[in-house]
Amino acid sequence: MTTDTQPPPTLWKHADFVKLWAGQTLAMFGAQIVRTVLPLVAVILLDASATEMGVLSSLSQLPFLLFLFAGVWADRVRRRQAMIWTDLGRFALLGLIPVLYLADWLTIQVLWVVIFVIGVLGVMFETAYHAYLPALVGREFVAEGNQKLELSRSTAQFAGPGIAGLAVNAVASAMVLVASTLTYVASAVLLWFIRRPDEAPPGPQDRPNAFKAIGAGLSWVLRHPVLRTITTATAVFWFFYSALQALYVLYLVRDLSVPAGWVAAIFAAAGPGAMVGSWMSIAVMKRLGLGRAVVWGVGAATAVLLLVPLSGFVDAQWLIILLLAASQFGYGMFSQIGTVIQTTLRQVLTPDDMQGRVVASLRAMSLAMVPVGALLGGVLADVFGVEPVLWAASIGALAPVLVYATSVIPGIRELPSEEEAAAWAPETRKA
Repeated sequence: MTTDTQPPPTLWKHADFVKLWAGQTLAMFGAQIVRTVLPLVAVILLDASATEMGVLSSLSQLPFLLFLFAGVWADRVRRRQAMIWTDLGRFALLGLIPVLYLADWLTIQVLWVVIFVIGVLGVMFETAYHAYLPALVGREFVAEGNQKLELSRSTAQFAGPGIAGLAVNAVASAMVLVASTLTYVASAVLLWFIRRPDEAPPGPQDRPNAFKAIGAGLSWVLRHPVLRTITTATAVFWFFYSALQALYVLYLVRDLSVPAGWVAAIFAAAGPGAMVGSWMSIAVMKRLGLGRAVVWGVGAATAVLLLVPLSGFVDAQWLIILLLAASQFGYGMFSQIGTVIQTTLRQVLTPDDMQGRVVASLRAMSLAMVPVGALLGGVLADVFGVEPVLWAASIGALAPVLVYATSVIPGIRELPSEEEAAAWAPETRKA
């Protein structure tokens, strides 16, 4: 039996982590399937209009605005139990859809409510498991844990929509949806059997109100020299990348005349790349050193985006498709290397009682740039044309490399010790 004094040599032998990993993998597959199937349900079963589909899409993204509150919540609850209840909540909501359809009570308005609440529960689950991992496996295994969890995410993002693609009619949609609900039940069961007790949350007398707690999390991130760098670089990247993404399909179809079927195949190339990147991440970190691996991973991930506007100089369609697929594969691979290492660094530097708020603050501040960049990219493309804006966005996406290169991160060779993490903490630095 594994004990606290004799940790396992690898997380493969950490029974509790294997349960968390399996549960998270199933939940991720369920989420990806649902994300694809629910719009199909709206179109196939409910004959939704374009406006109704627009509302459905908006409501599926709206829960990301709740990350800050989800962070406060994750720091006030028993995180494993919270993940179990969010899994069961998603199971119950999705299970209602076939029942309501058979009873002829399913409407697009009901689907709007379901997709929004499922999104809220998904944000809560994601925040809780990011906060839970360091306490479960310990500092020495955080990197390996993130590697395996991100590998699961990459696999789910690649394979989930393919599984959901089986839902081509009413019967198939219902069957795939029912199957996806079972992934949440299985996830909850696996999490229930984790033997390590949950950390006790702070008592009511130790909890500031939600807005003060959010402010403390934001302040801690912005005053921390490493986390501030990660947040700034991520926000800058999402600003430019969202502008590129907003014009991507338009550019492929109208400017490059890529057939619609090949557009989906090009997007799909990112999945295998992300799987390879997750698998390589720890080896790259050990070979280059942590800080250099971050700079190298982010630099390569952003540089490969230049293949998108460069493909406009190519005449042969097969070569255009090859360049675009290579761009997606390379971006998926290199960005995952950076993601695993940065996530591990953030978790190691963050006190356990602030894990939820820190990840939520970073997500909220960086994702806030997505609608700004997308809107500005679209407006500027109408004025100057699509290709010039794509060049500007692709070149601008390299800016995070400068943010990292001028920070303390390149000098970090390995994961900081507890003493080093404490020395960087804003409370110690008074920064």
